[in-house]
Amino acid sequence: MEVRLIEAASEIGAGTRGTSMGMAALRVAAWKLGSELFGHAEESILRDENDVLYEDDKSPNAHHIDGLIRFESDLAYEVFKYIRNGVFPIVVGGDHSIAIGSVSGTKMAFPKERLGVVWIDAHADLHTPWTTPSGNVHGMPLALLMQIEKKGRNKPQVYTMATWDRLRKIGVNGPKLAPADLVFIGLRDYEPEERAIIEEHGIKVITVEDLRAKGAMATVQETLKHLSACKRIHVSFDVDSLDPSISVGTGTPVPGGLTVEEAALLLQGLCRDVRTATLDVVEINPALDDKNAMAEAALSIMEPLFPILRNR
Repeated sequence: MEVRLIEAASEIGAGTRGTSMGMAALRVAAWKLGSELFGHAEESILRDENDVLYEDDKSPNAHHIDGLIRFESDLAYEVFKYIRNGVFPIVVGGDHSIAIGSVSGTKMAFPKERLGVVWIDAHADLHTPWTTPSGNVHGMPLALLMQIEKKGRNKPQVYTMATWDRLRKIGVNGPKLAPADLVFIGLRDYEPEERAIIEEHGIKVITVEDLRAKGAMATVQETLKHLSACKRIHVSFDVDSLDPSISVGTGTPVPGGLTVEEAALLLQGLCRDVRTATLDVVEINPALDDKNAMAEAALSIMEPLFPILRNR
């Protein structure tokens, strides 16, 4: 199977700047370590809309949401195009709001098939403009993709919610996945509004402690079994799922995370399943890092995936 790297350098959804340099940081790591990562796969570089960050923010409950419409639409089409041509897209962010486009593109490629999503992340990303404490859209993609909305602490502007509705319609109109088809791995930092959604819908959560008790490969098997009714799977890997002792090169580090080896085994196991159609790698932020350690860690996690995917 052919693999394609898609550079999705949008950092509109983040609260701290720097994730737009994620792919560049991976390239620097590859040069330093003599990696052939960028010789393995062709690259596709999307135009970003990060210039909106210089403009006045008209949407305090979803900062600069206007800049996301074209970017997420372009990313969704790029993912759709490669999947339909038998190519496996690895989407390198950027912040985690890019999953709006990548998951929508995966669903657009398989509109009638049940899609499972594995969200490897310290955070739940289940907020909406109604509930967000920060207004950062990288904390909202899953709520948008599942079309789960609860009224909360905020009173978002009509403009904000109209743009939110346009984002929800990218790819196919309607939810991209059901809560029963979502698995969190490494989740350990979330707000009461997100906890309420997880409990109400019975969303599966595998903590770092759970993973360590069972082992990474048993966790992969448990995840795939939970998603057995899904014809396709999208894996979204946020580097803040890793423990901050590995690197602080991400905007929202949370103690008690995965090791590089654990993350590598998870992604290798998930990518061996022929149903896995797309992978995101997000939130690498060299502006916050020391000696590019996060990109080097991410590179070591990504490299073994190429032979696995090519031999599927």
